[in-house]
Amino acid sequence: MRNITHRGEQELKQYLKSYVSFSLGMWFRAGISFLSVPVISYLIIPEEFGKSAMFTMTFSVITGFMFLGTDQSFMRFFNEYREEERRRLFWACLSPSFVVTTCVSFMLFVFGKQISLLLYGKVYPNINLLMAITLYLVVLQRFNQSLVRMRKKGFLYSLIDSVNAVGNFVFTLLYALFVERSFMAIVFGNMMGYVLALLTGIYFGKEYWKPARFSFSEVRAVLKFGLPFVPNLLLAWLFTSMDRISLRRYSTMTEIGLYSAAFKIASVMNLFQTGFSLLWMPTAYERYEKDKGDTVFFKKTFEMVSFVLFAVGFLVVGFKDVIFLLLAKSYRASAQIAPFLILVPIMQLLWLTSGVGINLTKKTYWHMVISSIATLLNFVGNTLLVPLYGALGAAISTGLSYVLYFYMRTSISEKLFPVRYDIKRASAGILMMIIVSSVGTLNRNLWLNMMAGIIGLCAVVCLYRKEFALLKKEMVSFVRTRTRNSKPTT
Repeated sequence: MRNITHRGEQELKQYLKSYVSFSLGMWFRAGISFLSVPVISYLIIPEEFGKSAMFTMTFSVITGFMFLGTDQSFMRFFNEYREEERRRLFWACLSPSFVVTTCVSFMLFVFGKQISLLLYGKVYPNINLLMAITLYLVVLQRFNQSLVRMRKKGFLYSLIDSVNAVGNFVFTLLYALFVERSFMAIVFGNMMGYVLALLTGIYFGKEYWKPARFSFSEVRAVLKFGLPFVPNLLLAWLFTSMDRISLRRYSTMTEIGLYSAAFKIASVMNLFQTGFSLLWMPTAYERYEKDKGDTVFFKKTFEMVSFVLFAVGFLVVGFKDVIFLLLAKSYRASAQIAPFLILVPIMQLLWLTSGVGINLTKKTYWHMVISSIATLLNFVGNTLLVPLYGALGAAISTGLSYVLYFYMRTSISEKLFPVRYDIKRASAGILMMIIVSSVGTLNRNLWLNMMAGIIGLCAVVCLYRKEFALLKKEMVSFVRTRTRNSKPTT
């Protein structure tokens, strides 16, 4: 048993090293995002920021539909094709998405006025044109990134991410300074970020972008695999967008803007989720196929991920008031909205780890069941709390809904693929996060919030002593290795 545990720890160390090397771009993107939010907050008022959030929400639901799951098909079938045939698969997967995007763009132009009034309360003549162009860019960029990911070009993936982040920030800034200080600046910056990222990816993968003939049978196989993902993606979108839908119905654009700013800070933690998910699912599939009875690796990964997430979460919640001092005064109210939103990226990454049994056993219909229940609960919570507390109520409802989602997904995964995750320790960490988040939500005392965050951090270090010691050992070893390698040879 000791040998198995040791092997699991060794594999986890290797995984951590791969994670770091593959996540450089996401760390850079997070840094750019962290710096850009304060700058943009001084140029764009909360009401306009709220309109950009409505644009993003609508954009998300459209993209969830228009791919038809073919991006998932591309990754699933990639290794079944020989190297010289993959260009054909690429275009067989890309073409259906392009057809749907063209139909959606046509609808945007036909009903442009009504859509603009519904989302922004005012007619913006060019907004639907920008959305249509961005939709085409997103289709190309999604397959661009999928291609790089399947070729295991980690540094190229990071480069594309970095170019996207820099382009987004620079063009948003230029538009706001020289054209107009409105939400159009954010939309334009987002579009130009995609353009630059796409050009970077095409430059390093020219051979795949040359048009290739494909058969109808290939398109049919691609759609047969991909289409079942569509209803679950739309349901997941509804779950994640319920907060902004409720705010649009019961509150104001200013409240949506404050909420979105709070979410921007909370979403910095998504860099852990994105980098982890890029490596986790392929690794989990490979591990499962090698030995279906060995669960040590899954258990150890969950414990390490839990510790890191709780530790970072307590730091962000504890020092949130310091972070929001960087924003314009009109956004300072976002500081009290943020604490419960920190639960969102934490729970997402925890259930990605603990809920892996659903995908491993191919019982993916459970995702729809779980999402349906969680969406209903989130709807009830937002309906009750948003009319009373606005963005604050949306944050509380959303954060707690994600906690319930985690428990449902973990419970079902354990029944399908028993790993015996240490749910007691995770529950203790979640409870402490809720308490510290409540303190941060109910008061504006900077020192009290910092103290609560530090106490929570110390408690989680004690709770996960072994994981803390292992991570500390690996970090010290990493620094020493880099220091030795950087010393000039004589």
